[in-house]
Amino acid sequence: MEGDGEVQEYYSMSLKYLQAAVGSLSDELYEPAMANGIHALELAMKAALHLVVEGTIKTHNIGGLFGKHFRERLGEEICRSANLILTKYNLPRYPGQRPLEEGEVRSDIDFIGRLIEEHIRGIIKG
Repeated sequence: MEGDGEVQEYYSMSLKYLQAAVGSLSDELYEPAMANGIHALELAMKAALHLVVEGTIKTHNIGGLFGKHFRERLGEEICRSANLILTKYNLPRYPGQRPLEEGEVRSDIDFIGRLIEEHIRGIIKG
């Protein structure tokens, strides 16, 4: 992969969180799986954004910015799905939120994995 060190660091860390999400999912720990998956998604999106935006992005609300820069390349549906997953940020982190369903978490983690390993990797490679 090409790109500067910060892009690589964000992408590498996203893969670690994705691995943690998959591990939690296999142990049927849906909230930790989702929290780690969302964090993996956010880090990977920030890796890609670092290629087109100056400075480090320190907000969690990056769906719109990501779509602005990558919607044409990835398509409306992928960007919409990523943004929808990011809106679930608080669900796995705090008590009293709606319960996460196994199927929803499995589907989201699968999407996150494909986005990171196929699409984001392709963006970073150029």
